[in-house]
Amino acid sequence: MIRYCPAAPLDTAIDCIWLSQRHEQFHNWEHMLPSGKAQLVIPLHELPIQWAAPDDQPQWHSWTRGVIHGPQSRYYLAGPKPPGTVVGASFRVGMAAEILGVPLHELRDRHVSLEELWGYRGLELHDRLASLREPMDICRALEAELIARIRRPLLIHPAIAYALRPDRFDAGSPRVDEIQQRTGYSPRHFIDLFHSTVGLTPKHFYRVQRFSSSLIRLAKGGPKLADVALAAGYADQAHFSREFRELAGVAPSAYCPPAPNSEHHHVVAPGKKASRLVRRPA
Repeated sequence: MIRYCPAAPLDTAIDCIWLSQRHEQFHNWEHMLPSGKAQLVIPLHELPIQWAAPDDQPQWHSWTRGVIHGPQSRYYLAGPKPPGTVVGASFRVGMAAEILGVPLHELRDRHVSLEELWGYRGLELHDRLASLREPMDICRALEAELIARIRRPLLIHPAIAYALRPDRFDAGSPRVDEIQQRTGYSPRHFIDLFHSTVGLTPKHFYRVQRFSSSLIRLAKGGPKLADVALAAGYADQAHFSREFRELAGVAPSAYCPPAPNSEHHHVVAPGKKASRLVRRPA
């Protein structure tokens, strides 16, 4: 596994570029948990990868050669992964549109193939990356492609930059109305601007960020659920459990990340029926 932050100017839009080499099939299902970010994933093999939206009876879809996972409002299902090399990029919140060329609200809860997004140039990118053998050569080639696709100036709207400041999340989920008033925009205009830039409404995005902060604590192990709920800014443990079930599809006590640094993955044991794992909370 390789993961690194790219150099300027790409570091403004990309949180990290990564590459994974799997020598055997991964037989588990996974709940892919929301982070508020868009993700670019390019498998350098021709084997299909399955995904499904959370539902009582999931409808499975497959993709090959490359996909954009838009910002997700809650988890989605990922099927067993075949062996091979996969390379990708994690976009910073609100910055993916400057490279993808599509407003983020159009990608919300969607999984768009590279061919649909970039046409034959998307397929050519896949073939070019697949022709390389050294992992860092693959990563650098993807980095160069993304730099070439930057729409300058690489800037985020000042009101949205203000709303996304890291200190907004120090005390849990911030109040949207207070932030909106300080930007000087009307409530409707601020929400529309935020939705177009980030891909989620501000209220839901802040919920996802609070949830993500709890995942980081849980994945490291140790703290009690009540302490995690308090540190993340939930009203109480019951509130935390309800939110967790809605966004992750499982109770916090059942959450099973594959590794401490893979907090946005929940592993489901092989052999279980996915339809029994994704019932919506009452």
